[in-house]
Amino acid sequence: MALLPQGAVQAPISMSMVFKETVDTAKELVTLKDVHRVYKTGNTEVHALDGVNMTLRNGTLVVLKGRSGSGKTTALNMMGGLDKPTRGQVLFRGVDISTFDERTLTLWRRKEVGFVFQSFGLLPYLTAYENVELPLKIIGVPIGDRQKRTEACLELVGLGKRARHRILELSGGEQQRVGIARALTANPSLILADEPTGELDFSTGMKVMELFRDLVDEQGVTICVVSHDPAVEEFGDRVYELADGRIVKGE
Repeated sequence: MALLPQGAVQAPISMSMVFKETVDTAKELVTLKDVHRVYKTGNTEVHALDGVNMTLRNGTLVVLKGRSGSGKTTALNMMGGLDKPTRGQVLFRGVDISTFDERTLTLWRRKEVGFVFQSFGLLPYLTAYENVELPLKIIGVPIGDRQKRTEACLELVGLGKRARHRILELSGGEQQRVGIARALTANPSLILADEPTGELDFSTGMKVMELFRDLVDEQGVTICVVSHDPAVEEFGDRVYELADGRIVKGE
């Protein structure tokens, strides 16, 4: 999805006003083709990914499951351009991003990918508003448009009235919602979430997953969630299970 044009978001805000594109769910957004990732520790080779093939279609929620060390986070990092395969291809809309240099990858991530982390990854002494606004400052969005986008994304996750509270004053669930709002600011095509419910109690975690499900169903955002929680699987359109760097279910 492209960045929002200036003035595109007006109050009051609805999800349909923030995301503009009609998504064709028949099209592949991300494809991993025979992806291998080998790490060397001394004379030992660790095969974090061993010939992984998977597809994320537009406007779907995909869950990657597996035990610790199964390769699911490595696969997620491949999709976000945070790591490159030792062998194989990582295609985004048919273009192999593993061939990008670091500058091109950085520009691509800023436009196309939003990240949500287990530990929230927020600056604790800033407000919710300031945390969500920060990525827009970094990419040079004008202040007026920046304000509209920030407020819009906080409204989307139900935190409009908590925008001026510091992160330390928010509950764990609210902090994760701030993280999701921050991931949405640049209208990404893809949101990658690494154990987004891991620090939350069951009820709060399910509310976060319901929010993800709404973003997919109502706005066609594509979301990939890494989780070891079986309850998260119920929200997925497709579930891949990894073990020892290989897909053992869902391929």
